[in-house]
Amino acid sequence: MTPDIELAELTAGGVLEPNADWTEKARGFVGDALRAEIGARNARLAPYRSPTDDARRAHEHNQLIKLHAAVGNSILVHHYGPLKLLNKEGKFDWTLGNGVKVLGEDAEADYALFVFVRDSYASAGRKAAMVGVAVLSLGRVVVPGGVHYAFASLVDLKTGDIVWFNRLVDTQADLRDASPAQSAVKKLLADVPL
Repeated sequence: MTPDIELAELTAGGVLEPNADWTEKARGFVGDALRAEIGARNARLAPYRSPTDDARRAHEHNQLIKLHAAVGNSILVHHYGPLKLLNKEGKFDWTLGNGVKVLGEDAEADYALFVFVRDSYASAGRKAAMVGVAVLSLGRVVVPGGVHYAFASLVDLKTGDIVWFNRLVDTQADLRDASPAQSAVKKLLADVPL
């Protein structure tokens, strides 16, 4: 699937302002890094092609990317985070549902690798606020800067089951450059079963 990536600037007031140029660069760097990492494992990454001639099918594909974002964030909260779901009994049992079959049909694939990335960088005003608050509070209050978080899922396109999931939270990654993007993808796909 096309990686779901958005880079933003974190303003002095704490508002995330998406930056299209940064996002486009990151998509290129992450895409290149994904191809390199998958290729290094002697696996084949078939490029995703949105069905441009079928608006309904393209909409279904787009909705699956959004569904992955929602389910992935739920996994972060309810599997790795403090709000465990009792009915899961600690098992990793997550799915995108059988709606993913359209991807398998369209791509003639058995699995899809979904990647979700959100990255933010402190603006000059935010950096000034960080320093000012730290000085005025004698270091007792810290205003956070930008953060990078990502997750990836390998999804069985016959069942919709998420057969592998990994997450990455990093305050140092800068996906606006190729080398940090490669490093982030390498960490994100460290144990992907390919």
